[in-house]
Amino acid sequence: MVVGLDIRKTVNMRKGKSYHKKHDAIVNDYDNQKSKHLDKLATKMLKNDDKANQLKAKPIKGNFLKNF
Repeated sequence: MVVGLDIRKTVNMRKGKSYHKKHDAIVNDYDNQKSKHLDKLATKMLKNDDKANQLKAKPIKGNFLKNF
């Protein structure tokens, strides 16, 4: 063991204030953070579905699929 070097102090030095702020927000208000996360995922999925539907709606010209 190195004299004068405490493991706990080095671990705390690596983590900044923003880490503790985010961690406290998640721990203290878990339900709210979870709902925000799920809303974000749902909107992302809806955007992807809209893009896919737009692409499926466009007709394919010629015999493109016969080449495979």
